[in-house]
Amino acid sequence: MNSIWRARTCHNAARSSPACHRREAILVIFLDRTLEDAIDPLHVVVNNNAPETNTPIARRDLLGAQPALSCPDHPGSVDAKWKDTAGMSKTGTRKKIGLIAPYFPPQIGGANLYCYELAKAAAGKGHEVHVFAHQDALPDAAYTLHPILTLDLAADLARLDAFDMDIWHPLFLFYAPVALRKPNVFVTGFGDDFYSFRIRRALPGRALLGRHVLWRLGEHARTRAEQWLHRRELALNRRLYGQAIRRAQHVITISSFSKARLCQAFPQASGKTTVIPPGVTDRFFRAHRPAGNTSFFLTVTRLDETDRIKNVHGVIHALAELQEDYDFRYRVVAGAVTGSYREELERLIVAKGLAGKVSIEGRKTDQELAEYYASADLFILASYAENENFEGFGIVFLEANASGTPVLTTREGGMVDYVREGANGFFTEDPSPASIRSALKRYLDGEVKFDPDQVRQAPEAYRWPHIAERVLEVYGAHANH
Repeated sequence: MNSIWRARTCHNAARSSPACHRREAILVIFLDRTLEDAIDPLHVVVNNNAPETNTPIARRDLLGAQPALSCPDHPGSVDAKWKDTAGMSKTGTRKKIGLIAPYFPPQIGGANLYCYELAKAAAGKGHEVHVFAHQDALPDAAYTLHPILTLDLAADLARLDAFDMDIWHPLFLFYAPVALRKPNVFVTGFGDDFYSFRIRRALPGRALLGRHVLWRLGEHARTRAEQWLHRRELALNRRLYGQAIRRAQHVITISSFSKARLCQAFPQASGKTTVIPPGVTDRFFRAHRPAGNTSFFLTVTRLDETDRIKNVHGVIHALAELQEDYDFRYRVVAGAVTGSYREELERLIVAKGLAGKVSIEGRKTDQELAEYYASADLFILASYAENENFEGFGIVFLEANASGTPVLTTREGGMVDYVREGANGFFTEDPSPASIRSALKRYLDGEVKFDPDQVRQAPEAYRWPHIAERVLEVYGAHANH
């Protein structure tokens, strides 16, 4: 509260009316006390000294709602069900699994695809799978779709209270707080969901303050107050998600890189996190058919002006230095475009004299995309990692390899778990254009060669049925029976 008080005091210095001083002083005191009332109870309800248990407890939690009690002797309770159905996938016992996926196809993205394919693969193992997603989510006969999520965390968790599952599995960290209301919760984290709090709990009382208090403050003081409220809201959510991770049965991340970042952001995940990578669908496994004598390079990605870690601009800069000596074509398939990044890249292509060699295309059908992978000589995704944004794994690497196409990437992300130098791909020294240029030159000079059949073998263990079985094994090992 000190920062708001200092801002208000500075603003008052410019005013001379005693009445104005009194009115603003009263507002500041009201703001201070309202925030204390809204936030301080959090320290009471979050009992970090409570014994580690994953059974819901009768209390008001951070979300302001009381979880339902689980009674072992009640025939309709989850505990009673578990008494009759212990064993999970190791014994083939059918389970009712609730996958919570706020982002889901037809929305484009590797994490979204992960949710969809895992749902189908788990259902293929004989389980009853329920997908809780957004209103426009893609239905499928493999699972039961509940399009009830609105990205309002408190409201969505209240809606989920109406459902009973043997296993709950939020497929983004955003919905980890379901662990504060439900038993047998497993959480998957991908990367930016560790930090962004894009879906989060609103600070209690913030809307009320905005309507009745903040508008009365001067512009400078109001800005400082809003910044302070935003910081407190993020702090509340860090505590909320930390407590949720502590309560969850287990956490799954898609790479060792992601696991390290998650445990750094939330130490509560240390000792209870397993790495299970994403998978690849069968349709991408096909014979490798390079297009011809001209080297064909391919990137499949989304283009977002606020999220440029895919580093397509770096690849274009690198290719500009090679165009005089080598014959190549580089195609970027942009499944989704946000903002002006694509236009910037197209201007860069023209400025570098690459208009006849480099092109950006829109979304492709699954069949078209599989054909592109199979005809490419080399797949390129030279991503770089930021403090709170990175390539968690990259399903596109699996898809390219399944067609026998090797990959070029960096060591800044989860792809280091999968790519084996000289076997199914190779690495740049770093994500800079100079390093990308050097790596591509080695490839074009024939210093780096690959056997398509060996490349195609690399993703075999990553077929979705294998990945689903690993997830089911985690359920079996850590769920309360």
